[in-house]
Amino acid sequence: MHPEKFKQVAGLPSAERHAYFVRKVADTQEVWGLYHDGWATAQVDGKVVIPFWPEAVFAQACASGDWEYFQPRAIALDDFLNKWLPGMASNHQLASVFPVPQGSASIAAPADLLADLREEARHYE
Repeated sequence: MHPEKFKQVAGLPSAERHAYFVRKVADTQEVWGLYHDGWATAQVDGKVVIPFWPEAVFAQACASGDWEYFQPRAIALDDFLNKWLPGMASNHQLASVFPVPQGSASIAAPADLLADLREEARHYE
């Protein structure tokens, strides 16, 4: 990815990054997480939050601090929609959609993210 595009997309407000995530994931059919002996997680208001990115380069940019040994790993969109999000909902976990090193992420309930992705997928059928 061109550094200028990276900077431009990473600099979007969290709501616009959320929309970019939904469009990109629907197009590429994959979601990216960070993995090292387990998936990267964080805590927000006492809840487990799992971060997800639309592309490996953005995930890699967040692989520092507590996640410094983590590497980007792809998740097939079908698995994400049918296994990950329902599992996260039953475990009362939240999704951190497209966090960036400097800035906030969009925190979404799994059911809301699932609805966003299914709605976007209709445009690709």
